[in-house]
Amino acid sequence: MTTAENPTWDTIEDVANSVRTCTKCRLHSSRTNAVPGDGSAVASILIVGEGPGFNEDQLGLPFVGRSGKLLDELLATVPLSREDVFITNVVKCRPPNNRDPLPDEVAACRPYLEFQMQRLNPKVIVTLGRHSLLRFYPEGKISNAHGKILRWRDRILLPLYHPAAGLRNLAIKQDLQKDVLMLPEALRESLRRTNTVSPVPKTGELQIQRANSTRKLSERSTVNRTLADDAVDQISEPNIGKETFEKEQGENQLGMF
Repeated sequence: MTTAENPTWDTIEDVANSVRTCTKCRLHSSRTNAVPGDGSAVASILIVGEGPGFNEDQLGLPFVGRSGKLLDELLATVPLSREDVFITNVVKCRPPNNRDPLPDEVAACRPYLEFQMQRLNPKVIVTLGRHSLLRFYPEGKISNAHGKILRWRDRILLPLYHPAAGLRNLAIKQDLQKDVLMLPEALRESLRRTNTVSPVPKTGELQIQRANSTRKLSERSTVNRTLADDAVDQISEPNIGKETFEKEQGENQLGMF
C-alpha cells in the first residue's frame, strides 16, 4: 500500500496520489488542493518552481495563473509546450498568503521531488526563482546564476528567474526571455556529456593503460610534470552542486527571486 509515511511508488501517478493526501507538514491544513505536478511522464526537461499560488491551489495544477501564462509564452519561444515538459514545485501545497516555504516544509516534500527526478530521469532541470535554485545549490544566487548552464550531480541545471518576478519587473522579464533560449543548448550539453562517457575498460586493457601511464610519468621531468599538473588544475571543473538541507535549517523565509 502506498502512503506518505511508507512510500512504495512505482509511477509518477503513485507519488501524485500520496501528495494529494499528504499531512506531513502544516501546509496541508490550509490547502484546497495539493499540487503534485503535471506534464509528460517521459519529459527530458523538468521544471521546478517554488510552490503553488492561489490559482494552483484551487485547481490542483502547477502554474495556471498569470505566472503560468508567462511561462507558457516563454516556452513557446524555444519552442516547447507543456506537453513537452514536466512542471512541479519544491513544496506541493500553497503556503498561506503566498509566503516563502519554511525549511521544514521543504524537507517534508523532499521525498516527492526526489522520486519525481528519479522516475523522470530528465536531461535538464530548470529551476524557477531563488528558492528552487537553493534546493540544488544552497550557496547559489539567482542574480548570478540565471541563464547559465550548470551541473548538478550527473545532470544539467538551468536556473531562471521566477515568472512572477518577471511580471513585476520588466528587466527581469527581459532576462527570462533571453535565458529561456538557452534550453536547446542545455539539452545539447546533456547529450554531449552522455556521449562522451568513456566505457569501462576490460581488465587487460586497464593493466595496459596503467603501465603506459607509469612509463609516461617516469619519462617526464620534474618541470614538465609541474607545468602539466598546473594545466590540469586550471581546466578542472569546480565541485559545485553539493546537496544539503542542513544549511536551510538556519535560513529565514526564502524568497522566490
